[in-house]
Amino acid sequence: MTEEQEKPEEIEEKNLPKGLQTGLVGLVYRLRESILPEVHYLEGETQQLTVMMADYRRSAPVKMVIAVGVLLLVSAVVLVLSLINQWSISVRTVSGGMVLLSIWAVLELLEDLLLYKQWQFIVTDKRIILVTPAPGARLLADAIYLKRGKIQVLDTNWSRSPLWGFFQAITGARDVMLSMGGYEFKEEGAQVKGGLRFPDVMPNDIILLEQLIFG
Repeated sequence: MTEEQEKPEEIEEKNLPKGLQTGLVGLVYRLRESILPEVHYLEGETQQLTVMMADYRRSAPVKMVIAVGVLLLVSAVVLVLSLINQWSISVRTVSGGMVLLSIWAVLELLEDLLLYKQWQFIVTDKRIILVTPAPGARLLADAIYLKRGKIQVLDTNWSRSPLWGFFQAITGARDVMLSMGGYEFKEEGAQVKGGLRFPDVMPNDIILLEQLIFG
């Protein structure tokens, strides 16, 4: 690209008010931080382990999005043809319903992919950093910084979801319960007090977590 070709872009950027540039950049940054928080490390802090959900929590929704996307495309084509050719009301109703159902399914699967990115358990030589979805705020996430030694309990449980429970049975992954308050004993057995459920952690990561947290 020549120098003459670059000048119009530079002039256009300069004409954009500085306040608007700052406002737009700040807005984008705040939105990104609210959805996918950036982890901030201390000077000299060394990352020892990063745990995310098992890879099937990413690969399964991707494959399902592709399949549902094909269904959405076919349903949309049928719906358009049915409207153009005045096909029966039943065909238009079914195809329209399939379009809406497919759109809903795609949005839900995309949210699952976002959750895969939001759940992170990071162990450093100084702290434990948790990135988790924000309670009561759909699509948003928080970064939580804990002093080493704060977590007292690490327990494993089966997923509450039959779908992910099936994948756990195949891979050996489990939901990991993390608590700073220990166990509460009941007649039926012990229960983690005030625990955070980190979903679908692979067995090797669970072992590494135990070694780094309690070792």
